[in-house]
Amino acid sequence: MPFEAYKIYQEYESNKYKTSTQEKVARALAGAKKEGLVPKQEAIDFLEAKEIMGKDFLGPEAVETTFGIKLSDEELEQVENIPFTPEELEQAKELGMMLVLRIPHDKDKKPLTLNRMREILAGEDKLGDPQKKKSKLFYRQPGDGWYKDETFATDSVMDFGWGLSKKEVLEESLSKNWDEQEEILKKWAEENNIDLKTIRRRTPIEATYDTMLYYGANKETLLEGTYDWTSVQSSDGRFVSDGGFGSFGLSVSNDARDSRDSNLGVCPAR
Repeated sequence: MPFEAYKIYQEYESNKYKTSTQEKVARALAGAKKEGLVPKQEAIDFLEAKEIMGKDFLGPEAVETTFGIKLSDEELEQVENIPFTPEELEQAKELGMMLVLRIPHDKDKKPLTLNRMREILAGEDKLGDPQKKKSKLFYRQPGDGWYKDETFATDSVMDFGWGLSKKEVLEESLSKNWDEQEEILKKWAEENNIDLKTIRRRTPIEATYDTMLYYGANKETLLEGTYDWTSVQSSDGRFVSDGGFGSFGLSVSNDARDSRDSNLGVCPAR
């Protein structure tokens, strides 16, 4: 193999002693990165993701513990690879996000709607720490509440697959109306160098599912004193929110677009 003298100095002056080919490649990669054209790393598997996320990894085990849903071998194969890079998960962990496996059906393969979740988790708290249990998991029990006949509760289901969501609302989004929160989401994405196209609000069913899944897996309460204002409107045009997950269970509410409440914020999701 020919001796390449530049390598002696490469450790100290890496840019100066690159070959012309190396320089061209470096310039091309830099340009591609600037234009957002550099391909992502391949998806990672369960074990690596779990190692990074720790208790904020909510996978098949959490789904079975919380909702009694056991994934089929085919479904497990479909979600084996997680569509985020290690770097994205490291950042998500630092930003207080959780990695959630979302399922569109119950254990009998029937649609897992918000109302169906209320049926599965009806009655007393069977998920929490025995010493710190809530009196119930939902403030409104099955068949009760203003939203029982709303489409977002009767028909909507989640897409099958992995998602990231911040565990608690952004502090700076509290006491802001819905449109002001949209600007805060944009600013948050920019500050953290995340593609704005990948950032969104959760739907009511996602916010409900994620909160219950985390509680079932970790015996810890999210959104105890706050509400996550979602992307979905109820039949009266108000935007639905989930939260207030105190001793009397999770509440589902709705507020006018121009409302500003001290406990009403937004959880960024991907």
